[in-house]
Amino acid sequence: MIYKCKYFKIKELVSPLVYRKFGDFAWKFFDEDVLSDLDTIREYHAARIVINDWAWGGSLKQCGLRCNKDDLVASKKDVYCSAHIMGKGFDLHSDNIPKLYNDVEFLIKNKRLKKIRRIESQQTTKNAWCHVDTFQANTIPEIFFA
Repeated sequence: MIYKCKYFKIKELVSPLVYRKFGDFAWKFFDEDVLSDLDTIREYHAARIVINDWAWGGSLKQCGLRCNKDDLVASKKDVYCSAHIMGKGFDLHSDNIPKLYNDVEFLIKNKRLKKIRRIESQQTTKNAWCHVDTFQANTIPEIFFA
């Protein structure tokens, strides 16, 4: 049996193009430990977290898994590899981004997450979202600048 998130539906984790092409099959694109980490973050944060909200009329469409035809990827003129196109990166949105950022940092430092190790710097994201991913890290957590 494949792992499905307790707090996120597949439409929240993938772009509309990915969902239209693959539907619920898209659950298989994700490592179950990454999905479990998203649930752990949500439980620890104890407040609503949004990744993509396109399915209910929102504007967030490419904050989870992106494909080669999604605007953010298709517009690239050079080679482009990101955690998002591998199903290993997510832009998390919350009403309290600084708290979410601190919660994720705490979970990583205290080894409560299985795969997520990196957080994009708050300076880069301007507290508009909290990017997390599973890329290898030089420090735990690794705070990187995009």
